[in-house]
Amino acid sequence: MANGEKLMKDTMLYGVANFGSKIIMFLMLPLYTHYFTPAEYGLWDLVVTTATLLAPFITFELVSAVYRWLLEENETENKKSIITTGAVTIFRNLIIFNLLAIVVFLIVSIPFGWLALIYINATVFSSFIQQCARGLGFNKLFALIGIIQTVIMVAFILLFIFVFAFRIEAFFYASIIAAMAVIIYAWKAMQFSQYIALSAYSKTRLKSFLVYSIPIIPGAASWWVMTMSDRYFITIYLGMDANGIYAVANKIPAILLMINTVFLLAWKDSAILEFDSKDKNDYYSNVFRHFFRLMATTVICLTLITKPVLAVMIADTFYSAWKYIGILLLGTLFNACALFWAAGYHGAKRTNIIFITSVIGALVNVLFNVVFIKTIGLYAVVISTFTAFLVTWLIRVFSAKHYFVIKIHYQDMVILSLLMIIAIIIPFIFNQVGLAVSICLSIFLFIWYNWKLLKLIWHHFATYRVKPK
Repeated sequence: MANGEKLMKDTMLYGVANFGSKIIMFLMLPLYTHYFTPAEYGLWDLVVTTATLLAPFITFELVSAVYRWLLEENETENKKSIITTGAVTIFRNLIIFNLLAIVVFLIVSIPFGWLALIYINATVFSSFIQQCARGLGFNKLFALIGIIQTVIMVAFILLFIFVFAFRIEAFFYASIIAAMAVIIYAWKAMQFSQYIALSAYSKTRLKSFLVYSIPIIPGAASWWVMTMSDRYFITIYLGMDANGIYAVANKIPAILLMINTVFLLAWKDSAILEFDSKDKNDYYSNVFRHFFRLMATTVICLTLITKPVLAVMIADTFYSAWKYIGILLLGTLFNACALFWAAGYHGAKRTNIIFITSVIGALVNVLFNVVFIKTIGLYAVVISTFTAFLVTWLIRVFSAKHYFVIKIHYQDMVILSLLMIIAIIIPFIFNQVGLAVSICLSIFLFIWYNWKLLKLIWHHFATYRVKPK
């Protein structure tokens, strides 16, 4: 299938960009954990969490709708109408949001409230222009600006820490500057002004956007509950220090999430474009088998290396984070599976199912936290996240049969699930020698399970590398 070739190339392209940016951020972790206290790092994590929650309500998820419509559009005038309609509506919503926020700040004193407001505005605009780049086919630019944003952010964080001795303000200033730099660079690179014209604004098009995007809003909020609301439970019941430890614990799953994000950026395009093909079920099923094998074996490897890596990289006050990472990785895996099915629902334009399943998962997450967090602490948080994603994925599997059918290889599922559970237990019971042997075996397992995929990736990489300009 021709689109399989496109999936591989786009995955490689997004991979180079995302791995570069995420590795840079991961290497900054020792600095963060030594310079900032758990409470300070936890507060910044809470700000990012809150911004992520607010974004869908501010934008009405029109960023997703604009990307979805641009992906299948070839006419320049229609592209102009799509982007203008989305941009004008989002800008109007931001004005209303800013006015409401200013009123709140005049009444209630919120720490770093004004900086957080600027950060949210910059993030929304940055996200919009990046998704427009994807929808317009500027995939290389989309990949590049991810690295640019990370490099600028890290550079300014270092400047603000070592030259100006800022504390948590360093995160705000650096993030805002990086987002603004990306907006300016992408705008010029795409000559973005050619896609903006007030005369191209269409109320009819906006209505079609909203039919698609409105169901995503509560879905996105529910997804936020499963992925980020835990921070609020932790802060309320366990304190800001515990939230800082949890934030660090999420840095290792962030590596798996990075792999997932890289793939899903390309997979969502392919799933949408291939949805109307006759052999989409076979295509979806084949891709999922390789995807699950890659993700599951990566979970095993990351779970086993976590304890020794954190012992070297982070401050002692954050070291207990390793205990929770294995279960978080397992949750991230089923999050990835749920998002894999979500791409098919986007292809069918049935975002209401994404909403319903996300709400159910969110309810599971909240209920588990409320019942168990006082009893088992952070373990309640990580188990609730894993359970919520597993439930969400299972419901999406059974609900998809009317639109697409993805065959699951149960032998792979059972064997790899058992090995993942064993990998979570091993660091608690084995000494350094036993852990080292287990890590070596996990690497062998990763290569053995993904050998065909690794050869395919190498073939495409080599072909891409020698391709004449």
